Amino acid sequence: MQRLTRQRNAVFSAFSDAGRVLTAPEILEHARAIVPEISLSTVYRQVALLLADGEIAKVELPGEPARYEVACKADPHDHHSHGAGEGEAGAAGHHHHHYFHCSHCGQVFLLHACPGPMHDLAPKGFQVTHHEVTLHGLCAVCVEAGAKAPKAHPPH
Repeated sequence: MQRLTRQRNAVFSAFSDAGRVLTAPEILEHARAIVPEISLSTVYRQVALLLADGEIAKVELPGEPARYEVACKADPHDHHSHGAGEGEAGAAGHHHHHYFHCSHCGQVFLLHACPGPMHDLAPKGFQVTHHEVTLHGLCAVCVEAGAKAPKAHPPH
């Protein structure tokens, strides 16, 4: 574990201040409220250290910059992790997350629910090992501001 510095504290505090998944520039914006002179390169260094220590986790959405969130600590007494039964959560020892991506402002929010096992959606004979769910649309702030959703992709 790395020693606690003002910069590290500012970077980690950004997550509780924002309450959502953040890009490095978004972390910088929040961290500057605590350490005004912090730079983007310092944010990336601190993010790398927090990742290495398991304090935060990387969130990757296709075609989007990397984002980060506070890592969940496994509860040794919790046997009801999301997706258990698919081999994804029980084997990994932690639960997974799903996200909502606002197609207007670009922010990504953590969803506090999981649709559960996906084995019924897979073709016969297939075995689901994990799943990822990202909902796309407009966040509440963008809806309130009257933003228009981009045209949806045609159904498959």
